[in-house]
Amino acid sequence: MKPLANLSATFPRRELLQKIASAALLFVPRFRIGDLVASDWVDEFDEDVVDFGEVLGLRWLPESHSGFPANSWVYYIYWTHSTCGADSCYPCYDGEPTGAEQLRLVSHD
Repeated sequence: MKPLANLSATFPRRELLQKIASAALLFVPRFRIGDLVASDWVDEFDEDVVDFGEVLGLRWLPESHSGFPANSWVYYIYWTHSTCGADSCYPCYDGEPTGAEQLRLVSHD
C-alpha cells in the first residue's frame, strides 16, 4: 500500500492552498500609505460630494472596535480637498479612522 497516495486523498493540495490563500488575504490591506483616495457621500441637501485625501496610516482591528467589524483594516486620511465647496476646512487631518468600504483608490503615490 502506498502511504503517500492515502495522504493526498485525505488532504487535497488544491483545497489546502485555497484555504491558506483565503486566510492570508484577510491580512492584506486594500490601501497603502501614500495612496490617494476619495470618499463619496451625500450632504444634507442631497448633493453628491467627494472628499479627496492621502492615506497617512492604517491599523488592523482583530476585534470589532468603534463600529468597525473584527478582522478589518481602518485608514487614517489627510483630507486635502472636497467638491462640497467648503474649502475653509481643508486641508485637514481629523484623526478619525475610515473603513475601506468608504474609500476608493484615486491613484498610487
